[in-house]
Amino acid sequence: MRSLLVSAWLLGTVASAQPRILHFTRTSGYDHGTRAVSFALFQSIAQELGAAVDDDATGDSFSDPVTLAEYHVIIFGNTSGNAILSAQQRANFEEWVANGGHVMGIHAASDTYRHSTANGGNTGTWDFYAELIGASVQESPNHVAGTPEYAMELIGAHASTVNLPDPWVKNEEYYYWEGGYYGPDNVEVLRVEQTVGPNGQVNSYDAPRPMSWYRMLPNGSRVFYTALGHAAENYTSDALFRAHIRDALGWLMEGSMGMNERTDGQLRILPNPTCGPIRIDGLSGPNAVIEVFDGMGHLLHQSQLAGNSGMDMGFLDTGVYCIRIDGARAARVVIAK
Repeated sequence: MRSLLVSAWLLGTVASAQPRILHFTRTSGYDHGTRAVSFALFQSIAQELGAAVDDDATGDSFSDPVTLAEYHVIIFGNTSGNAILSAQQRANFEEWVANGGHVMGIHAASDTYRHSTANGGNTGTWDFYAELIGASVQESPNHVAGTPEYAMELIGAHASTVNLPDPWVKNEEYYYWEGGYYGPDNVEVLRVEQTVGPNGQVNSYDAPRPMSWYRMLPNGSRVFYTALGHAAENYTSDALFRAHIRDALGWLMEGSMGMNERTDGQLRILPNPTCGPIRIDGLSGPNAVIEVFDGMGHLLHQSQLAGNSGMDMGFLDTGVYCIRIDGARAARVVIAK
């Protein structure tokens, strides 16, 4: 009976708050052919993070604001071109962002609705999008020749890079920004070293440049973009790319109430997702009793915090768990290793 009661409590605390993600891949320009492998990757990651992911290759999800409002995060996965959403769908998306939606862009997401100040053709249809993502790739050339190996340096500290080596040496189709558009408030987290251009020379646009960044909007919305993700192998066999994307998605989801569950407006677990160490903010007093349950309501751990608000949950496997404090207040935590 106790397990049934706890399971029912968990359903209210975890399952009903399951974040939803929209994986959007429509193209009207170059199609990378990564749609299926990208969706499979995000299905796997979403399962780890306790989320649900839907696939959209048509843009139909953007037609109804009510449908769009169901999503915590929208991923523009190798989208391209300037004819993938209607004017009304674009307006619905802008409203969704204004209401706190979070956005991820991957690789050719910056070759989608190119900014009016960027060089080349097909620019200026929807500057809101390029300014939101943070960039439009330059044209002629767009990128280095092929997918050569270069080293990337971690810049600053961010959740998306905690599981990456520094430097990270990777084969990739490294984009250029100099003649395109690059946002003034992007916060860089990955920077590629100087590259060699398709002409076999080191050009001004080959200088070290950002490959991943994030933005925090005034309304609380979060944006993450990476120029990585050209080849299908990124999604099927590159463990470091997967870690980068998984941790970035976890950071985006952390920005919604679904990932910072508060039952009384005070309790919060940080960081969330975590690989182990956590801090619990909003405790009512010292020596709180903490209980950790799995999704079936089974008690996995019980202890007293001994006057502090931190503990290490590294003993748990990757997954979604619920923490209960003093038998009452609850919060969800995602373990991502």
